[in-house]
Amino acid sequence: MPFDDAFLRTLESLVLLARRLRTGERAGERPSPRDGASSEFRDYRSYVEGDDLRSVDWNVYARHEQLHVKRFDAERDLHAWVAVDVSESMGFFGKRGQALAVAAAVGYVALARGDTLSWGAFGERRVAGGEGLRGKGAGIGYLKALEAAPAGGKTDLRAAAPPPGASRGLAIVISDFCDRGAREALHAMRPRGGNVVAIHVVADEELKPALSGPLRLADAETGRELDVDADEGTLAAYREALTARWDALQAFCAREGMPYRRVLARAPLLDAVSALLKPGGALARR
Repeated sequence: MPFDDAFLRTLESLVLLARRLRTGERAGERPSPRDGASSEFRDYRSYVEGDDLRSVDWNVYARHEQLHVKRFDAERDLHAWVAVDVSESMGFFGKRGQALAVAAAVGYVALARGDTLSWGAFGERRVAGGEGLRGKGAGIGYLKALEAAPAGGKTDLRAAAPPPGASRGLAIVISDFCDRGAREALHAMRPRGGNVVAIHVVADEELKPALSGPLRLADAETGRELDVDADEGTLAAYREALTARWDALQAFCAREGMPYRRVLARAPLLDAVSALLKPGGALARR
């Protein structure tokens, strides 16, 4: 999954989209230390790339020749937590590559629009990650760390839970959710992660497997084997069961008030992520 120049241009397109949509942002429901337009001035902090130049205090710059921005109390969330599944089941049909690309995109956009970012790559445990990233300048290091994250292992959504430092923001979980305990794990994130977004990476090949005849199938994560006769009746029953499982996860997220979006593994990244950023999308600021 090379993050080449073309990929970076796609990310910049998404950043521009997010900035265009910023004018429609609404305040959130909880006070947070994130900068805002409230009249209650709090303090200053150093300018980082991506900050709005309108918030720079030029009087301070004239005295000290250093860029600082004013911070105000605001009713907005601050911290984005991105958890991306790199388990063995994600290694089929381009799912892992798409999941990492989506994680790269949403994290990069968060940094570019001034959010604080923490992230983790997980299988049965967290295998890579970082906390407290800020500013667009941290974006390239974030992309390199994502690329280097080791892959494999079983899927355990409990490893996707945000750390305590990300407890008042937005938790974004990107996975194929091949975990019987997925719903319980997502539910458990609510007290810690605040708002939870489930991005479900799926592949056309999962619904339409190119299989026929008597086969021995092996579970990629457990090694368990199963003899099947892949005739039309068996494949139809499989499709029905898989669709019911996906729909049950979507219905659960709706009941929990968690935004849910299905992303095709081979969909263009710009299409997959731009829909999440638009007003009403899972990652649109509230």
